[in-house]
Amino acid sequence: MSKINWKKVIGWAVAALMVIGVVGFNAYKEQNLTNKKRIYAILPITGSLSFQGKEEKKTMEVWMQNHPDAPFELEILDNESNPTKSLTLAQRAAMNDKEPLFICPTGAMCHPIVPQLKSMNGFMILSPSTQEEDGTYKEFQRISFGSADMNKPLIDYVESGKTVVIMNSNDMAGHTGATKTEETLTKKGAKIIEKLAFDTKELDMRIIALKAMSYKPDIIFVISPPTIGFLNVIKELKVQEFPGVVLSDPALRTPSIASQLGKDAEGVYTSIMPTERIYKEYPQVAKALEENGLELYNFPINVWDIMDVMNHFIANNIPFNQDEFLKMAKWHGISSDITFTPNGNSAYEFMLSIVKNGKFVSVEKNQ
Repeated sequence: MSKINWKKVIGWAVAALMVIGVVGFNAYKEQNLTNKKRIYAILPITGSLSFQGKEEKKTMEVWMQNHPDAPFELEILDNESNPTKSLTLAQRAAMNDKEPLFICPTGAMCHPIVPQLKSMNGFMILSPSTQEEDGTYKEFQRISFGSADMNKPLIDYVESGKTVVIMNSNDMAGHTGATKTEETLTKKGAKIIEKLAFDTKELDMRIIALKAMSYKPDIIFVISPPTIGFLNVIKELKVQEFPGVVLSDPALRTPSIASQLGKDAEGVYTSIMPTERIYKEYPQVAKALEENGLELYNFPINVWDIMDVMNHFIANNIPFNQDEFLKMAKWHGISSDITFTPNGNSAYEFMLSIVKNGKFVSVEKNQ
């Protein structure tokens, strides 16, 4: 049996430690030299909400490409459209970041994180999140449109005395939107006959569509994030030749949804963000988005605004808290002004549109 050459072993060990030390020091030195805040974007890149998440990711990447000197770095994480995964990703980030800053869309995907933010010493931007918050927690801020402002043009369209069936996705966003819509329409004199919930992943909507039509309502109001279920509900109502008016959640404006619906989207009403300001004041933004295959509609507009706001806060050393947003009151967004309201909420401007020949055409008056 040969003897172990301890001098050689120790020599190799010391050399290995020196290599590890140099690599670690260089990584630490590089991180210190950048001196940039890291932002963690927890997005649904895969799963049922990937329609939305992929566009948010691409918009953020385009913004970063057009702002090479931004005072922050962006790390995009996939929550797989799973709220539990959102929390896991946030906790991992917090282990290596003393003051983590998150962007997380869709209330249902983010709510598990909110109660943990204080213990993480973190802050989160909720967007796009349509659900208004009650102010129980203070470690977040919505920079987003809410169900009230995005549905206002649709609510205004419904006249007193009209009969309505609400079809909503069986998730937090759908139920919250349906409840608020019912309350608002009832107050203005419309009659809500029924509310029907559908699964976000459901492929066959024939039975629920026929049930909604069996009440013979003047209007069917579909409320849901841009999911497979939402797409199939709209399609089935057209297949079954519903004779009344279909009012749709702004999710209809999502390009992947609209393109898959094709002619089945014709005549459907929805609300959209105005684009006049973008072309007039921010033509470079319109160019950057359109050259990268992104349309000027709700999600890219909202995400671009988020990036601009975060850039403003970080560049000017403004602390991320609800008081600072409330103090600011408004932000001159690329589409319209974003209004910041109490309890970490916000609102956008929307307008009514109808799908004609595959395009979303502005509706000035009730039709």
